[in-house]
Amino acid sequence: MWVAILTKETLAPKGRMDLTSTLPYQNSKYFYPGISGTVIWSDAFGLKSNWLEYGKIRAGYARVGNDAAPHNGEPIFGLNAAGFLGQPLATRGSSSYDPELTPEFTTELEVGSDIRFFKGRLGLDVTWYDKRSTDLIYSIDLPQSTGYNSFYTNLGEIRNTGWEAALDVIPLRTKDFQWSVRGIFTKNENTVEKLVEGLTRAQLGGYNWIEAGHPYGYLRGSFSARADDGQLLINSVSGMPFLDPNPGMVGDPNADFKLGITNTLSYKGFHLNVLWDMTQGGDFYSETINGMLGRGVTRDTENREHNNVITGIYGNPTPVAGADGLNHYTPLLVGGKPVQNQTRVTTNDLFFTAGTGASFATNGAFEYAVFDGTVYRLREIVLGYSLPARWVNKVKLTNVNLSLSARNLWFLAPNVPKYTNFDPDINSVINSGTQGVETGGAPSTKRYGINLNVTF
Repeated sequence: MWVAILTKETLAPKGRMDLTSTLPYQNSKYFYPGISGTVIWSDAFGLKSNWLEYGKIRAGYARVGNDAAPHNGEPIFGLNAAGFLGQPLATRGSSSYDPELTPEFTTELEVGSDIRFFKGRLGLDVTWYDKRSTDLIYSIDLPQSTGYNSFYTNLGEIRNTGWEAALDVIPLRTKDFQWSVRGIFTKNENTVEKLVEGLTRAQLGGYNWIEAGHPYGYLRGSFSARADDGQLLINSVSGMPFLDPNPGMVGDPNADFKLGITNTLSYKGFHLNVLWDMTQGGDFYSETINGMLGRGVTRDTENREHNNVITGIYGNPTPVAGADGLNHYTPLLVGGKPVQNQTRVTTNDLFFTAGTGASFATNGAFEYAVFDGTVYRLREIVLGYSLPARWVNKVKLTNVNLSLSARNLWFLAPNVPKYTNFDPDINSVINSGTQGVETGGAPSTKRYGINLNVTF
């Protein structure tokens, strides 16, 4: 690494060469560089004043390499001591490996600015980034007729771009009292740019998929059939929507943006921190909500003995081939006009009907188990007191602080069924490829604590 420090600027180029045993020999050595620079323009141009304290602009570019996990370069044989008729066996693994496997690289461009005003009472830090990961190493499924179950190869390219911003404000400051506010905003757009030739989409696990032009890990599943204008196509016999024979993207588990605001009040040795945050958007699948609606254990479906007419139009019972080459249900026309649904169903049938795709919950289309994850939350409150320095110094200590804390005291999720009281901030299936999937996780809880921190 080489670093050059100038009077008003900092420039830091660097480079790294890796040699790995987890890639084919011809691709085992790879180099990746990076460079970053900073200009403190308030000093460089002598712009400091009573209202402008500090101004900085920064930029950076980096390319980072990554190799494959161990034992993913060639087939592995597993040993079975019991074997066949008492004889040990060695069994070849079910995965095949790309002999031309290359490193994956992540390239990122980042530009940001940091500005401080009014002797530090107002500060703004803003960052924009564009991050691309190419030649991603991943295992894709193969038909068993090939003799393998999966193929380990370079899969494609993913792009992340977005903004991060932090705003610091001190509305009130006296000799003994200070009120400070810090807000943090993040927004990230995630897109799969392309996949390896011949691969349209791949399943990451459960309900999460990757497909070019779609968000990484999007939720894929079944829909109710709809006319071109969006109206539900109803079965005239059952009064329930037809299930579209073509699955597709149901939701994006990535949030539109996140925002957190921390208020800190301090008076002499006392301090009070209150953290509020929110997540806007981000879809999630919930087996818990789906089951509660279907089994009638929430007040959202309390009127189960009434008859209902689903808003929609009648559909032809047999799907036909469309212009896209896929089969679709079409509206039932009488005299050239669609017919409004008039078939009544019970509330019980609305949420629990035998037959796949026939209800709005249990046994229903996948789309009715996917909900918007917008949530507002009082995340944490901490009240603490630091003993006066003159007391602490007498016993040869640096600091003694006692604090009480409470987390997750209140939340509001406006776009989930009201009486389920479900907290979207949960993900019961956790691995590298799964997000926005809840299959029976434990409910979120409030937490209270007391903390004594002694510094020597």
